[in-house]
Amino acid sequence: MTETMRDLDDPRLSPYRDLRHREAEEGFIAEGSVVVRRLLQSDLGVRSVLIHEGREAKYLPLIPKGVPVYLIARELGKQLAGYDFHRGVLAHGVSPTIHPMEDFRDTAQPSLALALVGLSDPENVGSLLRSAAALGVRDILLGPRTISPMTRRVIRVSMASVFRHRFYQFDQPAEQLRDLATAGFASIATLLDDTAIPLIDLPQAITSKRRILIVGNEAKGLPPEVAKAATHRSTLPMRNNTDSLNVGVASAIFLYELTRAQDADHENG
Repeated sequence: MTETMRDLDDPRLSPYRDLRHREAEEGFIAEGSVVVRRLLQSDLGVRSVLIHEGREAKYLPLIPKGVPVYLIARELGKQLAGYDFHRGVLAHGVSPTIHPMEDFRDTAQPSLALALVGLSDPENVGSLLRSAAALGVRDILLGPRTISPMTRRVIRVSMASVFRHRFYQFDQPAEQLRDLATAGFASIATLLDDTAIPLIDLPQAITSKRRILIVGNEAKGLPPEVAKAATHRSTLPMRNNTDSLNVGVASAIFLYELTRAQDADHENG
């Protein structure tokens, strides 16, 4: 269903209104050609698509039947959204289910998961999710005070990799880590601590095939009770008096090393 919109007060346009200063009240907004295309190709639901007039031809074949398509003049679209939105296309998506941790504990296969605790910067979270997707890490545990992965900036920085992940409610991380340990999971707290296991030695220190990498707040790191509840604590040794790396960069290195070791284990049976 395609309709040209002329009235900015039309309630059907509400999800797209004043996006510079707010997120969608329900669901999420995907912005730009690449992100919208990947949303349309994902398993997530789409409530509507908003396209600048004259740009609809390349999107219409991708849009499922029954999804409303609203065409809008570029200047009206700018007034509606509060800015000249990227590539002339936005989509209102249905947020993915945030699964309970019991589902993760009971169904997780031998693999690596990523837990985010207190990460508030959308650039870092988007970068982390993109790295995780690139390395085949699908399961993401969302801890307290972590920004929603479905904010526009996180989605854009991740290049829509958020649409490939499964999310779990990691709202009591210390307690849940202890529960996961009894179920045979290994959990790795990332720390700036010389007494922690150096990353290069970490794969040899872990026997479980079900592993969780835990990443903390950009400035404060992991809460002490969370680090203590993990089965392992690891650090990334650095040279030239470098005291830290950006959390997205450091975490990508951890993910790479752990997935590389995991792949080697599979090859060796």
